[in-house]
Amino acid sequence: MSSAPPSGSFLAIPKAGAWRAFSRHTLEIAGVTGVVLRLYRAAVLSLDSVAGWQVFLLALIVGVVLACGALTWHLSNFPLRRWPARVASFVGIEVAAEFGTSSMLIALRREPLGSGLATWADWWSLAGNTLLERALVLGGYAGLLAVATWFVTRRRAP
Repeated sequence: MSSAPPSGSFLAIPKAGAWRAFSRHTLEIAGVTGVVLRLYRAAVLSLDSVAGWQVFLLALIVGVVLACGALTWHLSNFPLRRWPARVASFVGIEVAAEFGTSSMLIALRREPLGSGLATWADWWSLAGNTLLERALVLGGYAGLLAVATWFVTRRRAP
């Protein structure tokens, strides 16, 4: 008797092809990344009174690694010449997903801002800061990744 779950079961492990297909679609991977990052941000900032600056710094690093890892996973499916459009799309979709999640958190009165909660009046400033931060971090990271990739592929070329 086989102990593997049936293929229609929610316990079935997706095949490697499913993970690659997920990472090729900008909408899915950037959207999931945006939602996860915003919920992660809300969880970390809610620890403000309990945690010190070391925990905040570690959480910031984990968030940056998560975003850059998702972008790397997505870009690994495409040639270097297609990266600029892919990075711009990824950043736009990721930020839009964060905007939507932020809206939901504000409506539920769970979006932290400083020592209080964000309101609808704070939404535009939150959105602008998020867009600027993601564009700088992910754009800069993608640029460094592109340079490294270019050097590595040039070395292998005959």
